[in-house]
Amino acid sequence: MRVFSKENEIFSLAKQSRLLPNVFFTLLIFILITIIGDLFLLPLGFINKLPISTRSLFVQATSFAVKLLLPFGSTIIAFFLWVKIIEKRSIQSMGFTKGNIFNKYLRGFIIGILMMASSVLLMALLGMIEFESGNSSTQGISALGGIFIVLIGWIVQGASEEIMLRGWMMPVIGARHNVPLSIFISSSLFGALHLANNNVTVLSVINLVLFGMFAAFYVIWEGSLWGICALHSAWNWTQGNLFGLEVSGMNTSGGILLNLKTKGPDIITGGLFGPEGGLIETLLLSTGIVILIILIQRKNICKSIMEYTENGEG
Repeated sequence: MRVFSKENEIFSLAKQSRLLPNVFFTLLIFILITIIGDLFLLPLGFINKLPISTRSLFVQATSFAVKLLLPFGSTIIAFFLWVKIIEKRSIQSMGFTKGNIFNKYLRGFIIGILMMASSVLLMALLGMIEFESGNSSTQGISALGGIFIVLIGWIVQGASEEIMLRGWMMPVIGARHNVPLSIFISSSLFGALHLANNNVTVLSVINLVLFGMFAAFYVIWEGSLWGICALHSAWNWTQGNLFGLEVSGMNTSGGILLNLKTKGPDIITGGLFGPEGGLIETLLLSTGIVILIILIQRKNICKSIMEYTENGEG
């Protein structure tokens, strides 16, 4: 078996669909469902009208979590309905396979924290991180309640993007066409979705495409969606609420554990876009992709040996 084999579980499951749209129709479906999800941002106006200065930490955390929950949660539901009603296959076939669910999710969550922590540690070693003073009621140990409320929103947000791109788009295109094309399109689209973000740069888009590739290979390696959903959520939560850095150009709310600030060349630190816009993230993600490809190859070799042994004994 090869790294780009359609026999990988994530692509085999997609073949259960009664409808495997071509790449152009797949992109159209994606756009329409994403627009539906964005409509759920409209009822959030009443939260934005409340002056920030009058908000308690609980209100800040809850409002930010709701801003993540409503649009991204509705998008998850929309894709689930499409798969169940139109494609006539199970939600499980999107990569939510049974077996070791807790272990896969916990592993992904820990990896997500460690990857972002590694970026911050590298910047600290280079003298490009400093602590920033702020409101003591919204940062530090006293803010943990709000930080964990916001985590609920990040869990839904991270899962939503992975369900759209690695749970639906990548397997469908891979099963209909080929795996390299599915990785390229889903990863490129992930980068393109952030083009309108604040302080976006060419390098930040490249890094987001690299994250999409890393996520794709992670799914292929694990054969499920549980781990990457957790990793994506932990990545954003750690970046924004544990370290107080911008998340793809977005300032987070609801509490910060360590209020950090980057200094030095933006091309290295990412500047106002956050770590995802710097060369340190480029190095980290590129290394992660290489490691995953090696792991996939080793997994495939072990599987081939086992199949050969079983056939020989038969």
